[in-house]
Amino acid sequence: MAVSWRNWLANEGVKHLCLLIWLSMNVLLFWKTFLLYNQGPEYHYLHQMLGLGLCLSRASASVLNLNCSLILLPMCRTLLAYFRGSQKVPSRRTRRLLDKSRTFHITCGVTICIFSGVHVAAHLVNALNFSVSYSEDFVELNAARYRNEDPRKLLFTTVPGLTGVCMVVVLFLMITASTYAIRVSNYDIFWYTHNLFFVFYMLLMLHVSGDDWKPYKLRRLYFIWVCRDIQSFRWFADLLCMLHNKFWQENRPDYVNIQLYLSQTDGIQKIIGEKYHALNSRLFIGRPRWKLLFDEIAKYNRGKTVGVFCCGPNSLSKTLHKLSNQNNSYGTRFEYNKESFS
Repeated sequence: MAVSWRNWLANEGVKHLCLLIWLSMNVLLFWKTFLLYNQGPEYHYLHQMLGLGLCLSRASASVLNLNCSLILLPMCRTLLAYFRGSQKVPSRRTRRLLDKSRTFHITCGVTICIFSGVHVAAHLVNALNFSVSYSEDFVELNAARYRNEDPRKLLFTTVPGLTGVCMVVVLFLMITASTYAIRVSNYDIFWYTHNLFFVFYMLLMLHVSGDDWKPYKLRRLYFIWVCRDIQSFRWFADLLCMLHNKFWQENRPDYVNIQLYLSQTDGIQKIIGEKYHALNSRLFIGRPRWKLLFDEIAKYNRGKTVGVFCCGPNSLSKTLHKLSNQNNSYGTRFEYNKESFS
């Protein structure tokens, strides 16, 4: 017999609509979180270290958090009884939908199982990458304490790792005891293991609070300094070295881009002293190629406003002022400011 669409919508329409809304929420949450950790500038260094594992672990965690917050609602019998007997839910279709609460509970449970597997696998890869990719430049970002540290230590000696392992054990007990064979043969096992949900949620709160990965913004300061002789750099070199080391220790090496230009040379092409090694690697002979520099800054700051501050001779001021007023293909706007002493 042919299916009546009117009857199908009356009996199944609301159920499938709710399922579609739930499914859309999961897909949207997973995708938005994945893109955030894959392309977000604040997670650039962490993504360089962990790669796809970072994106999958965080995206799956978002889906897990959503479903862990929903899975208990269908089992709140007092709440369901209140809605069934309340005039606040006048629609019979909506009331019948409440009878599907167990199905929704199972659906959320299966989803939690699947994405727990994805989450665990991604974190196993992350633990290995933390160990292999350890760098002194990213101490605060790296969960490992030294290169090639045993990844198992990250799983069993950290709060996120240890609580995660315990949650997997609890979830495994709840899943296996929920099978039809167990429920039929010994319902008490199913009942008591399902009451471990209280332990699971306590572990979940500890797991989330201990899993704190700090984002770092990629806001950049370009410091361009042009001098005629090498000695002119020395009076400001100590401060620049201090800033450079500070930002590297804070895992923000891209915050300041230092470029030193020596327009004339008498044979000495570096600042004498071991502590100035970081500056010498940023020392160039000649003058800046201002047009290329403006294009580079515009490219990395699409559609944004960039402040330009000039302190120097009028000839340099005019060059930078002119470049600030020119159009670029990236929609970047340069605001020119000057402090001239000549």
